Amino acid sequence: MFYITISLAAAVWVALTFLTRKWRAWRVRQWVKGQLAIASFGYVVDTSTETYLRLRATENRRLRAAFGINNSLTTASRVEHQAFMTTAHLLVKNKRRNWETLYGVAERFLQVELQTVAPRHLDLRSLRLAESVRCMVLAVVLFDNFGIDPATIPRDALVTITEEINNQWLSSKCQPDDVTPSELLNSTIDSLHLTSPSSPIGHQPLAPTEVLSLLMPQYETLWRVVLLTFVTAYHYQADAYQDAEQRTAEVPSCLGTGDPASEKEALQLAKEGLRLCPSNKHLYRSPLPTPGQPNPAPLAADISSLHRHPSIWGRDAYLFRPSRFDSDDFTPAQREAYIPFSVGRHKCPAAGGFGERMVTLLVVALGRGLGPRVGSIQRGKKGLPTGRDEMEGWMFRF
Repeated sequence: MFYITISLAAAVWVALTFLTRKWRAWRVRQWVKGQLAIASFGYVVDTSTETYLRLRATENRRLRAAFGINNSLTTASRVEHQAFMTTAHLLVKNKRRNWETLYGVAERFLQVELQTVAPRHLDLRSLRLAESVRCMVLAVVLFDNFGIDPATIPRDALVTITEEINNQWLSSKCQPDDVTPSELLNSTIDSLHLTSPSSPIGHQPLAPTEVLSLLMPQYETLWRVVLLTFVTAYHYQADAYQDAEQRTAEVPSCLGTGDPASEKEALQLAKEGLRLCPSNKHLYRSPLPTPGQPNPAPLAADISSLHRHPSIWGRDAYLFRPSRFDSDDFTPAQREAYIPFSVGRHKCPAAGGFGERMVTLLVVALGRGLGPRVGSIQRGKKGLPTGRDEMEGWMFRF
């Protein structure tokens, strides 16, 4: 009788453990579905494009106030949305793009940074890392989008543009009702005399707000991912450095039209960077007003949690491990939760390879130019932050 009781108790314990795990997995899946419903506007009955645009533009109105931009993120007009998407797709699918040339632009920029910008402190020289990365990313984006040679742009102009964009972004978060466009930002952009990349007759001058409408979805979503992926892969997580070097050995020649196998291996660096440090931590949507609640709080799809949840990604969810993307053996929850470029018909034009190639190219350029063989990063003893204003004190010493 005693042994029967023990066996029965053990069976009950096993059954309860199994059911508890099933219940927890179900709860996570339901939570994922809820987050995806926000990102994809699944909470809306009216499925018209105008409705989606309005719900997105309402929550992005601070960007319109801060930068004066009028693109797919800030407009409720189908016509304006389609015009922007047409231009964005033309830029992304540019057949004249040469990834080796782009890599050369990034490489030369970093060489100049090391040679001419870094001040000497005792026996070491130092770079303000976040500033240098922002300027490099902007220089590459300006070259890729507008064909402007970074060597012709004063570094002070790059610093001003990147700092003002950062300041305006932070101000729009803290004071969304009081922020106004930066005259300094607009005048500095105007001094570059940028022309339309999509005009059939060419040489159409662009207003600063038109330039920012194209720059913000690219530069602004790139620099933080690039910086954090570089620091994590090459300096912060010791076991990631050798793997990063090996899997990107064929960059940039493998990108685009190179060896598909080598490119696939290299792009896992970007895939993991976008998982651990997504370009958008949250996707904000305007809720539908309800009786008695005319001004409900914004809805937010938590992309960071989707990409880092231990119940989805395992015990190493917070570790940088590109090898998790080497095989396609993902769980259904992982496939659903990984949305670095948003979801469904609302995906960013950079999805489909371009975004991952650009992140990989820029991170590898940094890894070779500012890697541990060249110098080290002083960033304090805290864990790796992700806020845009938390990396300003990082210094690269060499």
